[in-house]
Amino acid sequence: MRGSFIVGALFLASCTGGATTTSTAPSASSAAGRADIGGYSLAYQCEGSGSPTVILEAGYTASGIGSFGETIQPALAGTTRVCTYDRAGVGVSDARPASVTPLTSVTQARELHAMLDAIGEQGPFVYVGHSYGGMIARAFAATYPDETVGLVLLDASSEPEIPVYDRMHAGPWDDGTVFPAPNQRIDIHTSVRELEQAPSLGAMPLIVVTAGILDSDRWLKRVPTLEARAQTRLASLSSNSIHVVDRGKGHFLPDNDPKLVIDATRAVVHAARLDSALAPCRSVFSSSPTALCVAPGALARQVVPPG
Repeated sequence: MRGSFIVGALFLASCTGGATTTSTAPSASSAAGRADIGGYSLAYQCEGSGSPTVILEAGYTASGIGSFGETIQPALAGTTRVCTYDRAGVGVSDARPASVTPLTSVTQARELHAMLDAIGEQGPFVYVGHSYGGMIARAFAATYPDETVGLVLLDASSEPEIPVYDRMHAGPWDDGTVFPAPNQRIDIHTSVRELEQAPSLGAMPLIVVTAGILDSDRWLKRVPTLEARAQTRLASLSSNSIHVVDRGKGHFLPDNDPKLVIDATRAVVHAARLDSALAPCRSVFSSSPTALCVAPGALARQVVPPG
């Protein structure tokens, strides 16, 4: 599965202790700590001021704080409130208790929402999800539609990919780096059914960024046309969307091209603030020489490296 590797968490010494209390209005001050969500705690980091608040969700087994905290989060915090975190069992967050069942993308979206409530961060939210984090982002939008006003999906996993993993015996989806962790195996098939039943995004601002190189997943490399269709399908989920290929860049877009991630997120934040259509794709990515705008319904072809 996409990005099955361990990312070292970058975090502050202030992670110890209870949840940090913030005002219900966004604050310009940074806040970092741990939030108790019912007997276990999630590590988080927020900074900046303004609305909507951006949520940065990392990929499979990856720390949000490690993936976004050094470059992308501070850049976005210059214009709006931005939060990222480590999912239960990942990075420096607590392992999830065995009693939390079932474990699906919706479960993880609810854990995030409980964390946001605990630290006083209120919507509306623009949700940025990388890889498997894109499934959680969509689950959050489906579960909390009145609080979600925009999505950015970064080479995101989606429903059509799961049968490929099944046929090729890719193994279980264990989203965790904290050991021992009694409850980190995602029920991916129930997660797929949840997303299949999700309501339409309507005209919610949505930007889908597809990596130009299909490099991180030996299973999807065997089915490039299916993967291209899966990415195009994601862009069709909203009538107010942009689909862009990041040419020459591999799957780990937060590391490989943080500027393009920042540009995409700022465009969605701007459209959400104005309750308007997204700016034209070429305008959004005018300063990115690797961005290739994809026409609606067209396939985003990726380079498949040998091996």
